[in-house]
Amino acid sequence: MTETTVPEATAVRPSWTTALPPGLLATLESRLGAPTVAAVDQTGGFTHGLAARLTLGDGGRVFAKAMPADDGLAAAYRAEAWCAARLPAAVPASRLQFSLEQEGWVVLVFADVEGRNPDLSEPGELAAVLAAFERLAEVLTPNPLPEAPTCEAELRPLVDVWRQYATDGPPADLDPWARRNLDRLVELESHWVSATAGDTLLHFDLRPDNMLLTTTGEVLTVDWACACVGAAWVDLLVLLGSVDGLDGEAIVRSHPVTRDVPAAAIDAFLCALAGLWARESRKPQLPRSPYLRRFQARNGELTLSWLARRTGWR
Repeated sequence: MTETTVPEATAVRPSWTTALPPGLLATLESRLGAPTVAAVDQTGGFTHGLAARLTLGDGGRVFAKAMPADDGLAAAYRAEAWCAARLPAAVPASRLQFSLEQEGWVVLVFADVEGRNPDLSEPGELAAVLAAFERLAEVLTPNPLPEAPTCEAELRPLVDVWRQYATDGPPADLDPWARRNLDRLVELESHWVSATAGDTLLHFDLRPDNMLLTTTGEVLTVDWACACVGAAWVDLLVLLGSVDGLDGEAIVRSHPVTRDVPAAAIDAFLCALAGLWARESRKPQLPRSPYLRRFQARNGELTLSWLARRTGWR
């Protein structure tokens, strides 16, 4: 893996004003109660659906996203709409106004949030993010959505990578530390299911680009497409394994959702997560999401490096 820097504009998306059928745009304006006078396309994230901040004729603003209904990622948009519509009001999240499926498109419309992605290198913004994780664990335990899938059900098709590498042979470019410790990784990985069991509704994709720091200093979450049920600390580990420059160990020791979690449970999940990134990052490039594999590769490097430090294996 060579260059891993990911630019701010990470997705190649069609334009909102030219891609959607006129009839669908008319329906949206009818639901919104005002015509759209401006649409600013958004280029962040790693999916190729449409995304835009819309200014309405009555002065209102919304954030809208859309995906062709026959696209492979449309199921994720439907899952997000289902979850966002049912999140308790206490959850710090952008609010879904409505969703619809019409003329071959799945569309989600949210209240627009005046804010930006938090900068975790800034101590105050990091503190606000960590407080949001504590808040999420409080209001989403016990799980308020009984129909939500479990963490095990969502992850099982994606993990057990180290066992597959041990059986079939590892990639030629696999990290030397992972290659030397492959048998140990197989054993550690085998405990991820019991380690992540719990009764908290998880976002399961919380990174800085899926959070908004508002003008009042509150951190809101967006993109609840991967929500599942598991241990309350899992979301924080996903974040810590994907952001460079954080002292993950200090945060784990001090944060309310992780400080009492057995080290073996954290190691097992980090092991499974590192394997997931190792395999996903080696899949073919996606032309409409040209930086996804680079992002996944960097996550894999960070997670594996952290696991190596925690285990002390040579």
